[in-house]
Amino acid sequence: MAAGSGPGAAERLRVTAVDPDEARRLLERELDRSAYDGARPTWWDRASRSFLDWLGSLRADGIDSPAAARTALVIAIVVLVAVVVLVVVARGLPRRRARAGDGDTGGVFDADDLRSARELLEAAQAAVRRADWSAAVLEGFRAIARGLGERDLVPDVPGATARTIAARGAVPFPASAGALDAAATAFDAVRYLGAEADETAALRVLDTERSVRQARPARAEGPEVPA
Repeated sequence: MAAGSGPGAAERLRVTAVDPDEARRLLERELDRSAYDGARPTWWDRASRSFLDWLGSLRADGIDSPAAARTALVIAIVVLVAVVVLVVVARGLPRRRARAGDGDTGGVFDADDLRSARELLEAAQAAVRRADWSAAVLEGFRAIARGLGERDLVPDVPGATARTIAARGAVPFPASAGALDAAATAFDAVRYLGAEADETAALRVLDTERSVRQARPARAEGPEVPA
């Protein structure tokens, strides 16, 4: 008799055979152990996989009607866009949240901005001509800051904020203190809070630039020292 045949072999097969339902229960019991918790997919993983599997099933040979296939594809794209929009709305834009979250503001100039006060003023005036009020506010205040630095009235400190420049500029130009502060507020609102300036704000900044540029500075008690 051949090895592995006969009544004994049949008995062993009956002992080792497992019912499919029983095998599923055993597998589920094994996976319920805590050792597998870290490897379990999240609800997002399961939803994403189901959605991608559904997209993969939309083949031309898998749907009887071409019109139905196109409709299903359009629905899939709409659902995908909706998910992206919901994520953006829920979590926000990282850059904007970083700017508006803590209220901090950065410097007036970018690191590579070496334009003169005249060049900055010309850029602001060009922005006014094309009705780009936000750009006019930014370039106009930069012209104020660079002009103060070129006249050695306010030290050209790297990273100086608009508020700092306005406060230091008010020392030699006390009559323009309020206008300088308002110009700094408009600059910060546009650059760091994402606000859109209007024509009135832009022209006010340029008026402040002209007033400061044409005014004679007050005599200081001592040399201005960078903070």
